[in-house]
Amino acid sequence: MSNTRKNLLVYITKCIAAVGMIYFFSYLFHYSYIGWCLISAVLVLSPDDKEALPLALTRIAANLVGGASTLLCLLGGLPNIMTISLAYCLAITACYMLNLMNASRTALAAVTIITLTPADAYLWGNSLERVLSVVAGCIVGLVITLVFHRRLSKNKNDVSCNHIE
Repeated sequence: MSNTRKNLLVYITKCIAAVGMIYFFSYLFHYSYIGWCLISAVLVLSPDDKEALPLALTRIAANLVGGASTLLCLLGGLPNIMTISLAYCLAITACYMLNLMNASRTALAAVTIITLTPADAYLWGNSLERVLSVVAGCIVGLVITLVFHRRLSKNKNDVSCNHIE
């Protein structure tokens, strides 16, 4: 099987594993708002097997930057449009300073997820819940990346060792 097809199948399997894990944990903890977890998990996953772990870690860091930027901006009690704009500026600046510009869109997605709270909802409660959902999705994405790519690299090492012997 070609490497491209193998990457495609592994990526599909990782995404399906993320759905399964998130649904399992949502059932286990009676948590029904899984959309933000799913979005965060698929933002962390990568179709490229060579860059999967570094990319996952970079995207998790960017998600955390986005979450922290949003929570800081929510302290101001500004209207939503100003909070989002300010959080975008802060997240982009933080990504630049932390050398995470390649993942800045992930940080902006986290800002958007956290700040898009219905008008009748409790802002802080929903925002904190969404931060936790983003973090949970990132953790699921990281676990899947570690499991799949450690297993794949172990299989590659076993094959190469068998080939040498």
